[in-house]
Amino acid sequence: MKWLRTVVSLCFGVSIVAGTAAAQTLHPVDAGGGALSTPAVHGQYLYVGTGATVNAWDMSDPTHPVYAGRTGASPAPGPISSLAVVGDYLYAAWSSMGISAGITIYSLADPAHPLGVAEYDDYVDSEFFGPVGIVASGNHIYLGDAQNGLFVLDTSNPTTPSVIGQTSDIYAFDAMAINGTQLLTSGSSFLGDRLVYAVDVSDPTSPTVEGNAMLDGGSVLRAVLTDGYAIGVGNDLLVYDTHDGANITQVYATAIDQATGAIRLGDVLYLVGDSGIQVWDFGTPTAPSLIRTVPAPTFAPDQAAVTPFGPLVLTHTDRAVLLGTADPLQPTLAAQFSVPVGVSVHAAAFDGAHAYFAEEGYGLGVADGATLAPLGRYDADLPPYLAARDMEDISVDGGRAYLAAWGYGVLIADVADPAAPVELGRFEFPFASAIEAHGDRVYVASTTNGGIFKVLDVSNPASPQELGAILSSQTYDLTVRGNYAFLVDGANFGDGGLRIVDVSNPTAPAVVGQEQSCPFANGIFVSEDGNTAYVACSSDTTFANALQVIDTSNKAQPLLLGSLALPGLPPNLTDYNDAHSVVVVGDTAYVGNEFGLDEVDVSNPAAPTWSARHDTGYTVRKVERAPDGRVFAFTSIGGVFVYAPPVGDAIFADGFDG
Repeated sequence: MKWLRTVVSLCFGVSIVAGTAAAQTLHPVDAGGGALSTPAVHGQYLYVGTGATVNAWDMSDPTHPVYAGRTGASPAPGPISSLAVVGDYLYAAWSSMGISAGITIYSLADPAHPLGVAEYDDYVDSEFFGPVGIVASGNHIYLGDAQNGLFVLDTSNPTTPSVIGQTSDIYAFDAMAINGTQLLTSGSSFLGDRLVYAVDVSDPTSPTVEGNAMLDGGSVLRAVLTDGYAIGVGNDLLVYDTHDGANITQVYATAIDQATGAIRLGDVLYLVGDSGIQVWDFGTPTAPSLIRTVPAPTFAPDQAAVTPFGPLVLTHTDRAVLLGTADPLQPTLAAQFSVPVGVSVHAAAFDGAHAYFAEEGYGLGVADGATLAPLGRYDADLPPYLAARDMEDISVDGGRAYLAAWGYGVLIADVADPAAPVELGRFEFPFASAIEAHGDRVYVASTTNGGIFKVLDVSNPASPQELGAILSSQTYDLTVRGNYAFLVDGANFGDGGLRIVDVSNPTAPAVVGQEQSCPFANGIFVSEDGNTAYVACSSDTTFANALQVIDTSNKAQPLLLGSLALPGLPPNLTDYNDAHSVVVVGDTAYVGNEFGLDEVDVSNPAAPTWSARHDTGYTVRKVERAPDGRVFAFTSIGGVFVYAPPVGDAIFADGFDG
């Protein structure tokens, strides 16, 4: 890729700008979670991409899937969008924010443990990339790139595929399916319309678009491609006959309860939605009929597919749901298993043995602190739409987990039994975005439509009480040290930057000092003594994206000591790199930013120096540190990346602070 010519890529995904030295204090040890890819199957194993990793399940007994592991020690360079199997090799299409992209090739010689054996990223010479779909037929891979078109790859040599055909007449690849010599693709146009294309691939060296049709973009959320028919689902069910690719014709349309996925099993069609499975008779595609709706735990379905083990639904709530179809008209729940780490984790908190994840789609996920294997979950009783269930932040204290739910407020869960968290209480505070708990006090703030900072009494968790509040601007992050809360704000609804709030009288919190050289501040870390603050700055007064070091020993007059503009991404984004979050250990700051996790030497606060970047392939929105010294970088759909210090490093062995 062109940008790789100016960045030296080191082992384990660590990079430094060419010509500079890097003193790295961390090395990657694991990755997991993230957006779900289309699944793939090889023998008795099921593979699903989550973020930049491939997960494997042994499905020899489909009613009891066994998790085999993930490629966390060697993640792909970016989030995986689609998988395909050819022979004993798994091909994973990935893209890193449209700037770089390619295919990671895994050997399935040991099918339980896919092994990365090659990277293929020179299928096109372009400034921008968008591989979103991949499908296999024989020894050919069809790769759909939303920026550059359709590419046909010959995989006769599995680890060194080559382009043998292409067409730039098509850019819609959210879904792809091949039947004989016809390839169907579907996706959104640049104007937002949903399209379906038929491509003649009888000669793979010369794929030819036969025709296309525009689906009703106002009612169709996704198109499912089957043999001879494209099925649009959303608020309507639309059926298009694709047998004649040059004359794709709508043959049926009706309003339905919303569905965002579909699975066709011969003459039966399952429409997958939040409320369960709609079972349709599809024997006559021009006149399908609804038979029944079967309840199923399919809220927020992200992927739906036919597999040899049964119809599979992968949800945004970390659930994999396998249907039993002994009687296709009466599907049953054959198995339900968890997607480890989570589809979209926003933040985490830790105790000595567990990791607690703020999960975007439902509430709290509890994992083993060492392996990140799922142990338990708390599904918040909130309205059935994702915005209401968006968990922005989490704090764990005294055997309780406190969640900042953007669509509701504060949720309190008892985690004394991590395998079975139980809600203790809640406090309504819409747009809650940052939270920290200390004993009977919870400090919480909001961002949307102007910020509010509140102090809550949770001595009776069943009935939290507001003690005091002040207006802020847009509080993206906060932390508390002793009698002071440190808030960082954006300036869209007032003064941005650092606010220091005296909370010694919780009924009357008061701003005692401000430092406003960063009008758009995203993250904060404060030393245990409260005398030094580190601010992750999106844009300071010079429009730089920077890490700031601020002397807060005088709370009334915080003083900017030093600032470092984070390097961007050569060659075209050298001056752009928003800082989002920061954690400091000893003399090193770990800064989550647009392009990864940066290490910054802050031993001289007046002159911080950049050391190295850990590439994550997606924006790091949150950084947290576990008690054993591991550093977690959260990229939401890109997954969670875990780094560890050198064995025996005394600085990192002092436990989790804050």
